[in-house]
Amino acid sequence: MVHQEYANTRFLLFLGAICIYALYRGGGPERWVACIVIAMVVLDPAVHMFTPLEYATLDPGHLVIDLAGWLGLLAVALRANRFWPLWVVSLQTIALVAHATRMLDVTIHPKAYMIMQIASSYPLLALLLLGTICHQKRLKAIGIDRSWRN
Repeated sequence: MVHQEYANTRFLLFLGAICIYALYRGGGPERWVACIVIAMVVLDPAVHMFTPLEYATLDPGHLVIDLAGWLGLLAVALRANRFWPLWVVSLQTIALVAHATRMLDVTIHPKAYMIMQIASSYPLLALLLLGTICHQKRLKAIGIDRSWRN
């Protein structure tokens, strides 16, 4: 239990640092993705006020959060003048596949369901960091970096 709390704290610090960097130094897509990720994390405890954290059955609260996050990330990816948001949507799709798998196959191991829901969080944040760094490099190199496609 202590190890899980340490891992959660470490993740929140990682998330906070990257999202703050993206909000202050990123362009439009980076800021939107940071806001979507923050909203998903903030909504997580609210979900647990109504439904217990359990991976043995379908988790409807997380399904709603993951679906809303996926829709927001998809909207950014379709409009952004960047390639990395498409990868972020792909990673978020893994969480949706976890819920679909749980709905279709009740024999899936609870740990597999849990891992499929949360495993893409770190690479998603790494892509946000990479996207923000690339945005800054483009600004320094050419002075402008269009955020959105026409």
